[in-house]
Amino acid sequence: MTRAPLPHRRAFSLAWPAIVGNVTVPLVGLVDTAMLGHFSTATHIGAVALGSTVLSALMWLVGFLRTGTTSLVGRARGAGRDDAALTHAQRAALLAVALGAGALVLQWIAIPALMSVLAPAGDVRELAIQYAWIRMTSVPAALLTLVVSGWFVGSGDTRRPLAIVATVNVVNLGLDVAFVGGLGWNSAGAAWATVIAEWLGLALALVLWWRAASSPLRAGARRWRGRGLRSGWRRLMAMNTDLVIRTAILYSVLTFVTAYGARLGPEILAANAILMQLMLLASYGQDGYAHAAEAMVAREIGARDVSAFHRAVAASALPAVGIGAAFSLLYLVASGPFVSVLTSLPEVTAAVDDYIGWVVWLPLVSAGAYLFDGVFLGSGRTRAMAWTMAASVIVVFVPVLLAGLAWIPDGRNHDLWRAFLLFNAARGVFLGIAYWRITRRRAWLHAAEA
Repeated sequence: MTRAPLPHRRAFSLAWPAIVGNVTVPLVGLVDTAMLGHFSTATHIGAVALGSTVLSALMWLVGFLRTGTTSLVGRARGAGRDDAALTHAQRAALLAVALGAGALVLQWIAIPALMSVLAPAGDVRELAIQYAWIRMTSVPAALLTLVVSGWFVGSGDTRRPLAIVATVNVVNLGLDVAFVGGLGWNSAGAAWATVIAEWLGLALALVLWWRAASSPLRAGARRWRGRGLRSGWRRLMAMNTDLVIRTAILYSVLTFVTAYGARLGPEILAANAILMQLMLLASYGQDGYAHAAEAMVAREIGARDVSAFHRAVAASALPAVGIGAAFSLLYLVASGPFVSVLTSLPEVTAAVDDYIGWVVWLPLVSAGAYLFDGVFLGSGRTRAMAWTMAASVIVVFVPVLLAGLAWIPDGRNHDLWRAFLLFNAARGVFLGIAYWRITRRRAWLHAAEA
């Protein structure tokens, strides 16, 4: 019997819009850093790094609004149940509104408390609090946009999410240059640029959804009562709980990297902020094929076609590794120009040069983690994502960091980046083991049946 070909074209058609859209996200952060690096001081760079850490933590923790919606919508539409897919999305939208309102209420207490942990008292902390408070006004818009984007990806459409994220980031970039470089508003200007862009992004997302929706879907969107929205929350919350745990652990590691750098001085904090921007640039690019895998495997699990599921994974695997290798090669040969674009402060540039080697290898080492994230999200295997993330921290990150600090106490930032590199490698290894075990038990459809 002839084997069915791998869906390389389908994977590429889903991946390239996601790659382009994802890469524009950290580009805004790079522009923030570049504007402040050339028109401000290390204090403002550090403030934006800390403020962005808190806002990014929130957005990462509620990232299940996108990923959970993609998984549930993709499996429902794969099974031919469009009405159920819309109900999943409406529940997610209600949850987004509730979380956005809660964030606006709690910010006045939570942000100062978090900043007191992340940074010592002083100008950096105060500016970071101001930056975070401004950015919080865009959170409701960002959360609802996540739900709409999740619908599109679950429906096998990554081009409309590209249009949304590209619009948000182009507007953000232009306002960044105007507010920071032109008006000299420093970190506050960077924050207001993001707020305006996020609300415009939500408006565009809703327009695109309405224009793409069929007549039955539009009718269902108008009708909220009588759609069974009171039931089905248990399944949604179980998946979201796993994703929150997994994301909280991951972001705790990322926050620790930033906070640890803050304790080593403003130059190390600024240098680590630049290194993290380079890491995020690569990670968003690598997430493209993870999105492709997520959309394809959700459809195939919904259609109960395990063979097509494995072909979708295989079609995404090699390009995912290739993109990671390409970013590593790019950073290996061109890290100097990247850094010179981001800052002209000599003390920060010198610090970046000391630690750039760790970031060079991160994209290649992390390729497996990004790919399997998409596979496990799309298939609804979120519990495995949570425990493998915990294992990566407990078994690898913490022991490696402590061992480095014990044996080479003068290289504390090197120890930090070494542990972070091996942590990302462990994520891919542990998820790969979980993939093999589920395949061996022939249990991939069990999550869809739950």
